[in-house]
Amino acid sequence: MFSVVIPVYNHVAFLSEAVGSALRSPQVTEVLLLDDGSRDGSAKLAAELAASDRRIRNLTPPGAGNRGAHSRLNELVGAASCDWIAVLNSDDAFVADRFEVITADPQFANSEFVFGNLLMMNERGSLVGAKRGPFDTGTPFPRFFNVAAMVAAGRFLELLAHQNYLGTTSNMVFRKDLHARIGGFLRYRYVHDWDFALRAMAIGRALYVQRYITAYRVHSHNTIAESVAGVNLEAKDLFDRFVMDFPQIAALAEFRAALEVNVNLTPRMASAATA
Repeated sequence: MFSVVIPVYNHVAFLSEAVGSALRSPQVTEVLLLDDGSRDGSAKLAAELAASDRRIRNLTPPGAGNRGAHSRLNELVGAASCDWIAVLNSDDAFVADRFEVITADPQFANSEFVFGNLLMMNERGSLVGAKRGPFDTGTPFPRFFNVAAMVAAGRFLELLAHQNYLGTTSNMVFRKDLHARIGGFLRYRYVHDWDFALRAMAIGRALYVQRYITAYRVHSHNTIAESVAGVNLEAKDLFDRFVMDFPQIAALAEFRAALEVNVNLTPRMASAATA
């Protein structure tokens, strides 16, 4: 039922755990691996894992080079055989029974994009925290936001305009045809997940499963921690594009209010994006 797609990059220490966490569920039809030019032996390990289990396919071509996570994700989704795609970064892991929890939700059959809550683990795999989507965020939402009411009403997009509470592509499950309608992951290094989630919620039916379904690994080489300035520049471009593509959503009062206090946008940038 589910194709799990794993873009691999310099995570030889974590890759076996990631793949194993996906294979636990009988609802996972296949696990697709594609190495993005790793220098630590990840490509070799990906080939060995694929040789050990018929459900694992290694799509890494010879001399693949480094194209970025967005590109590899698009390649993997294109090669997937299932209607449903679950992304897993090669340093993260799925929580046991996550697919059973997702498919048991009464709204799953009518959804196209699914996300849930995150457990946070360190390099050794020890639990160091947990985040309940929009209920546990780094910065507060605008004061007049009633987060519980907005979640109950399925108004996830306005909340996501304020900050990326999904946290990671590993927290995304979506229909393959939704990926095609969105146009895939755009060429961002830091915010391709945020951009994809916003567009998925804009044109698809989103479901928030309020259970812990993914374990996100916090370590010294997390891409998002590389450059605050880089994240902010990409966020500016992301929202400029989004406002242009979805003016009816950009006109919503909650969306505008969220952008005005979005920590990744300066006041000048927020004003430009909401003008």
